[in-house]
Amino acid sequence: MKKLLAIAFLALIAFVLVRGLMFGVDAVEVQGIEPIAWEEDRPLESLVGAIQIPTISEGDGRPVNAQAFADFRQYLAARYPRVFNELEVEILAEDSLLLRWDGSGNQSPVMFLAHQDVVPVIPGSESSWRYPPFAGVVSDGFIWGRGVLDDKGSLISILESAERLLFEGFVPKRTIYFAFGHDEEVGGEGAKAIAKALALRNVRLGFLLDEGGFVTKDLIPGIKGRVALIGPAEKGYVSLNISAKGDGGHASMPPSHTALGVVARAITRLENNPFPADLSFTRDTLEALGSKVPFIQRLVFANLWLLGPLAESMMSSIPAANAGIRTTTAATMMSASVKDNVLPLSATAVVNFRILPGDTVESVIAYVNRVIDDPHVVVSPYSDFANNPSKVAPVGSGGYQVLSEIIREVRPDTAVAPRLVVGATDARHFEAIADASYRFLGLEVGPEELAGMHGTNERVSVESFMDSVRIYYRLMQRSAEL
Repeated sequence: MKKLLAIAFLALIAFVLVRGLMFGVDAVEVQGIEPIAWEEDRPLESLVGAIQIPTISEGDGRPVNAQAFADFRQYLAARYPRVFNELEVEILAEDSLLLRWDGSGNQSPVMFLAHQDVVPVIPGSESSWRYPPFAGVVSDGFIWGRGVLDDKGSLISILESAERLLFEGFVPKRTIYFAFGHDEEVGGEGAKAIAKALALRNVRLGFLLDEGGFVTKDLIPGIKGRVALIGPAEKGYVSLNISAKGDGGHASMPPSHTALGVVARAITRLENNPFPADLSFTRDTLEALGSKVPFIQRLVFANLWLLGPLAESMMSSIPAANAGIRTTTAATMMSASVKDNVLPLSATAVVNFRILPGDTVESVIAYVNRVIDDPHVVVSPYSDFANNPSKVAPVGSGGYQVLSEIIREVRPDTAVAPRLVVGATDARHFEAIADASYRFLGLEVGPEELAGMHGTNERVSVESFMDSVRIYYRLMQRSAEL
């Protein structure tokens, strides 16, 4: 009997090891194309000029400086005369732009998105910037300035590519739309208006590409070098008020639990009972990376039937990885009494949830109520800004495969993998009219670039910006295949 058990154990070990060795296949090798001859001066000058116009959005969705958006439109029209004279141009929601480039065929249109607006500079942080945030300085191989990464680098890449193709006499076989919202950072009312207008015209998009994924460098644990992460989906979003009432009074004679204590207990329950994990998105990412993934990760993810709890534990301990495997819970704000010695009449905390595909806003609310399990606590929406996760676009589609090929053509040293986008993009507003939406921008993001996005010293390397221009150029050339 012991011998049989030993044989069975060895067979199990062998099975697990073989599955680990076979898990994931390297991406098919793609030959790099001859670099598209492209002088850096013009694209760089265009991006610098775009950064210098402070198209800041904040608050209720209206721009802080409406004149800046008008100036930005004038700048783009002057910088890209062929685009703005030969394409159909509309202004929607006062400041958002929709451009239509008619194709020669009858395939469903494609769309490329970017947004005009940028987040404000954190007050008091100006002196920490290496260069003034709206100066648009090119130095040490980088372009510096607010919005260069999020998202004017994308917008300028799109327009540079289109302007050149128009100059070359290119006519797309399928219609191409460009959509440039003005308020993506505060909800995307501009993108909603564009999507609504297209829906009323019965436009159905066959392929849509927005920001969200990047070319990462040394950001994935265990993998050195460049990995292009294409987002086939993005998480949903909802923030909830967690509230309780109290009797007030003097703090010298407190009850067993104040209103604030009741809310704090509810928050503790939520943090101690995270949403269930779903490892499928991470598994797809690791499988796409093939042998570049450390063997221990391949071994674990090839044998989730046996090692699932270990994989979940490993991922849950890393915030960036944890965000990709579950609906996340983040307590962000709290308010209660107006004075330190006065018992609160009420207390409220705000908890933000980023919703994994498979969950919904409604299921999140139900889960929160079930976990808190306290009749003294009221759960309610914090605001009207909430949305369910996007549909998951297929990674076997022609559009995904063509995008992957082009990325590797432009830079053969880049691996490509799908990766769930944990933030929100304007792409979500086109769910009803788009067959397949992907999120990717060809700018390279390392640890310093990641820290600068919405932070201090936002920057992009000149080399990766030019890669982004070339990627969009090739995507437009091959738009019939998307």
